[in-house]
Amino acid sequence: MGLKEEKHIVMEFQKKILQEAGCSAEVIAFLDEIEDEVFCEYYCFCFLDGMPIEEVRRIDSVPVQNWKDKIKRIREERTGYLERLFVPDAQVTQQISKLHEKAGRVFKETEELRDTINTTLKQTLKIQEEALVQQKESYQSTLASKAELLKDREDKIQSLLSEIEQNKSVWENEKKDLLLKLEEKKTAVKEEEKKEAAFTEENPINNIERKKKRWHFFCKENKKRGIQDNNNEFIETYLAEDTFNDAQKEFLIQCLEEGDSVQEMKTYASASLTPAMMQRLRQVRKKRRERP
Repeated sequence: MGLKEEKHIVMEFQKKILQEAGCSAEVIAFLDEIEDEVFCEYYCFCFLDGMPIEEVRRIDSVPVQNWKDKIKRIREERTGYLERLFVPDAQVTQQISKLHEKAGRVFKETEELRDTINTTLKQTLKIQEEALVQQKESYQSTLASKAELLKDREDKIQSLLSEIEQNKSVWENEKKDLLLKLEEKKTAVKEEEKKEAAFTEENPINNIERKKKRWHFFCKENKKRGIQDNNNEFIETYLAEDTFNDAQKEFLIQCLEEGDSVQEMKTYASASLTPAMMQRLRQVRKKRRERP
């Protein structure tokens, strides 16, 4: 608390004393005009002694050389007023002195109370400041933890995206290899057909047996080709894009391993369903298919 605020508290206490003594609002207003707390205190004594406000205004308006001269003049004017007001005997003078001493003690107690209040306020402000510092540190620690957590999540996301990109590249390479192998097999089959045709023309007796062997060969190759085409379609439909999350992709891969085709998966696979829900739909479909 600053010096200005302390002076303000003292002056407000003086005005409160005058109010309780029954002084008029004009007196209180006059004290509000006095900026120096020492002059305000002396004028407060004058009003408590019963001095009229006109007399106090006259005293305050008289020019003086310095601060000490003005205090001396206020004392002299106040003493003269009391001498004119009361019979100048020793008993009255003694009573007046006692009143002044009592008033001095009151102001001293007021100052001590003010110091106590200031100390209490300072302690309270210190406690509040420490609490705010602790709260600020706690917030900063929480924000740092959240920032670290977000960074870890971002790193995991980037790692997954990188892994997906790598898998896409692998899948594309595998797809190219499969297509190349299919082309090579087609070429080999055509060459085999040419050889068989030429051999058939030369050996017509064994033509039926060769046709049977070629039929079995084509059936085996077509079966392998169907499985590979199904795998390629599965990759392009469920793994190559970000439509399905990791848990859903893992479930669909399991279904593929258990023999479900891509067409069968389309009846229960959906990005909006959890693996458990898709499994239930899959079981319902199998039960309906098994019914006679």
